[in-house]
Amino acid sequence: MKPALRIIGYVIAAVPAYFLPFAYLVTVGWLVVYGLPAAYQGEEMPEPEEWFFDVSRQGFYALMIQWPIYLLWIFFTRRLTLRLRMLWAGVTLIFSLVAIPWFLTAMFLRTEKVELIRFIRRRSVRKFFAKGVTEEIPPSPRFHSHLPSEYRAVRFRCDERDVPPEFRIITAWNPGGEKTEVAANLVADEHLRSEITRLRLESFPVTGGNPEFSHSEPGYGIVCNRAEGVLLARRFRQAAFYEVLGGRVYLVSVNEGHLPGDPVGRWRDLVERDELPHGQVFEVRGS
Repeated sequence: MKPALRIIGYVIAAVPAYFLPFAYLVTVGWLVVYGLPAAYQGEEMPEPEEWFFDVSRQGFYALMIQWPIYLLWIFFTRRLTLRLRMLWAGVTLIFSLVAIPWFLTAMFLRTEKVELIRFIRRRSVRKFFAKGVTEEIPPSPRFHSHLPSEYRAVRFRCDERDVPPEFRIITAWNPGGEKTEVAANLVADEHLRSEITRLRLESFPVTGGNPEFSHSEPGYGIVCNRAEGVLLARRFRQAAFYEVLGGRVYLVSVNEGHLPGDPVGRWRDLVERDELPHGQVFEVRGS
């Protein structure tokens, strides 16, 4: 197909496709602005204007017409593998109002093979749906890309055998990311331990370091929620902390505490038994 005709065809198809999310926003917007406040105050529901019914009605009709068309397009296009057809069909069935214009845009930009895969974080699931795709699959998204890469190559020393299913690992050492004298770090560590006691949080010693443990920073595994972890780490001027959820370790930035943590690995693969007293630091030896 000639480029000009292709563009014209997609523009024509975009009109009814993008009308779907518009109709949804109009319907939900009216309920939020007018309907819910009236119901909350015990008042009679206001009568919508005629244009509201027209937009909602036309949105429903547009969905019923486009739904089978796009499902047939997904199942019969040669640009998708069988597994990607299954993925797109499932997303279209569940999130039709958004998925239909999304699929149309992906087909126009020729990103239909990787558009959904890039949002799948679990490696095994990505690998399943990416089978047969020749294009380079984008890496799993990193939400805290401003943090140094060394933070993701972490190892832990911990003498606790039965750790809680959920906890955060926070240190008070080297605030602001700057190397600090051991004496000052020990004082900061003591303040952190006192704060944990004051807040009546369960904790246990955890030392984090690089794989060789030529550098390490003693800290604590603290049984607290994400918000409490962010506040503690910020108070002791830490750029990030680790959280362990169901045996998996994630890296979280204190400045982006609302975002999902970046996966680092499994706790059992990253931890070994602590052989040194808490607070003793490994130093680099050699020339």
